[in-house]
Amino acid sequence: MKNVKSAVRALQLLELFDRVQMPLTLREIVQLTGIPQSSAAVLLNTLVNLSYIAHDRRAHEYVPTAQVAHLGKWIGDDGVASDPFVVRAVAGLNQATGETAVAAVRRGTYARYVLVKQEKRPTVVPTLAGVLRPICTSGTGLALLSKLDETELKKVVHQAQRDRRGLVKKASLKQVRQQIEHLLQYGFVASRSGVFEGTGMVAAALPTPINGDFVALAVGGPLSRLDAKMSTIVQHLRQSVGTFD
Repeated sequence: MKNVKSAVRALQLLELFDRVQMPLTLREIVQLTGIPQSSAAVLLNTLVNLSYIAHDRRAHEYVPTAQVAHLGKWIGDDGVASDPFVVRAVAGLNQATGETAVAAVRRGTYARYVLVKQEKRPTVVPTLAGVLRPICTSGTGLALLSKLDETELKKVVHQAQRDRRGLVKKASLKQVRQQIEHLLQYGFVASRSGVFEGTGMVAAALPTPINGDFVALAVGGPLSRLDAKMSTIVQHLRQSVGTFD
């Protein structure tokens, strides 16, 4: 059973890094995972020796290596990321707005990015296809929730609340419903500092599933830039979603 517990903790640790996407100290890892400090230290040392985790001794911080990113590359995405209309829509949003454009699908209580088009800018949170975002506070997550009926919506939101961990903001069912009502009325939903402070995302869901998955299209970036060109972003987002009707 000890080996099973170690495996669970290793996966828990990698999931934590996937959420925060930044280096963490041992103390922060212990606080965010609840793993005992002695166990966390041994686990980190093992993963460092296996080259899955890098350790900056000067900053006392740990961060996953590129070796982790390669582990799941063989897993498919059921065709959403290769759908020519989705590829064209994401590229078009990126080109038209100059901001990060993504396509995402729901996976449990998270939105999973399956396609990302991003310019290299130092003030943008770097992101890659495959990352997960909390379903109740991210723009893509809220857009995907709009496709659920009331029974399923309650179930997913309550599960997300139970699963809530350190750096994810809490959102009530009432708040989620308000965001969904905005989307249904205006054709888009905007998240503000729902995942990372100072950043946001403007999103909308495609009207019909692609290969069995509902898909959200979104444009994200620093709030200052999004606010400055919100009307342009919304216009192009509506146009992109409209091409799938």
